[in-house]
Amino acid sequence: MTIIETWWAWVAFCTIVVLFELMSLSYLFLGYEFGAIVMGITLAPGVTMSAQCLMLPFIFATLIRWVLLRQVFKFPKGKFKPLITK
Repeated sequence: MTIIETWWAWVAFCTIVVLFELMSLSYLFLGYEFGAIVMGITLAPGVTMSAQCLMLPFIFATLIRWVLLRQVFKFPKGKFKPLITK
């Protein structure tokens, strides 16, 4: 069993990403956090999968969360927030 197949590794990854998110003050990594915690909860009861099969639910959970967050945090039409101001 590799480390990616353990539930605590996914929860640790989620914790690290949450801390990085708090330091960066953005919503960029919320999808990854959600995907990691979903995988941690999935593996906690003792479900075993190969590392390749674990990536598919992680990617789908991350993608779904990212699409939902884009809908929640979108800018009004015609307006955008410039990254650099003069």
